[in-house]
Amino acid sequence: MEHGAHPPRRRRHREGIPQARRQRPPLPVRQPHRADARPGGGESATEWGGYDVASRNRVWSPPRTGTYADYIEARLIPGYKAMTGVHDRLDALDAAGLIVHPTTGFWPGLKRYAAADVGKPLQDIIYEPTGLTNYSGTERVGYPTQKPLALLDLLIRSSSDPGDVVLDPFCGCATTCVAADRLQRQWVGIDLSEVAAKLVLKRIRDDQGPLFDDVTHRIDLPQRTDLGDLPHYRTHKHTLYGSQEGHCAGCRVLFPFRNLTVDHVVPVSRGGSDHITNLQLLCGSCNSTKSTGTHAELIAKLQQQGVL
Repeated sequence: MEHGAHPPRRRRHREGIPQARRQRPPLPVRQPHRADARPGGGESATEWGGYDVASRNRVWSPPRTGTYADYIEARLIPGYKAMTGVHDRLDALDAAGLIVHPTTGFWPGLKRYAAADVGKPLQDIIYEPTGLTNYSGTERVGYPTQKPLALLDLLIRSSSDPGDVVLDPFCGCATTCVAADRLQRQWVGIDLSEVAAKLVLKRIRDDQGPLFDDVTHRIDLPQRTDLGDLPHYRTHKHTLYGSQEGHCAGCRVLFPFRNLTVDHVVPVSRGGSDHITNLQLLCGSCNSTKSTGTHAELIAKLQQQGVL
């Protein structure tokens, strides 16, 4: 037995049964029709001002609703929106000089005033530059929270003028400072990290060149001048005892008045003041644990010790 390709299959027709054929329906014969029978027909499809819109399958559509129709009625053509006829509106628009007749071409145009465009309200969503990781050239410095210069450039240009002061209290890798400097703004950058200060100076020098020397770098704590003469901080003990309801601000345990001492939330050595908003009452144990640290550091230690 030999194996090979299958022989072609033959169609078998049953004898005596006529075979059906698929036929396309006959094409419709174009007949004359009225202009108002077409979509958008009626007066909008008839000639006006010597322009035969029907010959080019066009229709007239002078505005009757919407913001521009409101503007036309309020500023140019009183009672305009009450006009129901298409040609009536066209005549009124033409008389008011709102239809521009072309010297070349086929169709007139509607004159639109920019004042009629109410526009869109300002949004707080920024679409460009896209994303927060689109850096150009060698811009990336490896700082974890770095933003593209183009983004800061957009924010500064849209919110300030040349000569204004731009403040970045968490300046990090100096992107805001660099962008502000390029745009002829004065700037102030603040950060706790010494690395941030070095990055600010380096990036500004790299951007401005070897003649750059117009930056003041300070590491001393600024002195407040808005508090006036403050009383000795210990005079607030009774007030603090009442506001804390006798509880230690560290371990939260209730103590007699004599067992609590007045302490600074942020030490004076680290920029804290004697103002009552920077004072608290601590028990002896918490005061010793806190030492020269801040209140936040005390809470972290108490949590590590299982006290809180």
